[in-house]
Amino acid sequence: MSEPILGSIDLRTSQGAFHGSRHALLRKGLTGLPGFLLMGATLAPVAQYWNPTPKDNFPFSYYTMFSEKRSDTYVVSYLVGLDGRGNRHTISYSFAGSGGLNQTRRQINRLIREGKADTLCRSVASAVAKEVATPYSDIVTVQIVTARFRFADYFAGNKTPMTEQVHASCRIARGERTTEVGP
Repeated sequence: MSEPILGSIDLRTSQGAFHGSRHALLRKGLTGLPGFLLMGATLAPVAQYWNPTPKDNFPFSYYTMFSEKRSDTYVVSYLVGLDGRGNRHTISYSFAGSGGLNQTRRQINRLIREGKADTLCRSVASAVAKEVATPYSDIVTVQIVTARFRFADYFAGNKTPMTEQVHASCRIARGERTTEVGP
């Protein structure tokens, strides 16, 4: 007969294999630990939903910025320029203020609420009048507008607002004083 199976196993080799697998298991555990900790840190803010006085701290925020249910429409105030042929051009928010987009947008909304859209219009028209690059050099009228857009239509390519209200309109007279033409 042949040699028994147990007799052919070298115990030193199998002990070494056992030691290697324990080392591999330890390495896997240490490798997975940061991932486990990151998952815990990601899920930890969820507990704030059940707290009567939730605390929102960076980077552990529970704020539902992107998961909150939103309306199908959005109302936004912005600047519009009309060229000599009546074509519409959106004027950059930077003509209305020196802050970032959200800060300037809030300033525009506040001026509209306070009935000062005509002042904003004259200021923007004066700044646009100094521009030499197109499309700004072709703009002859500036408007301060609030419009309602349907998200689905807008992102499908239809940029036409559902409703629009012109709060102020000013003609641009390059080299002359800017005049208000009314809403």
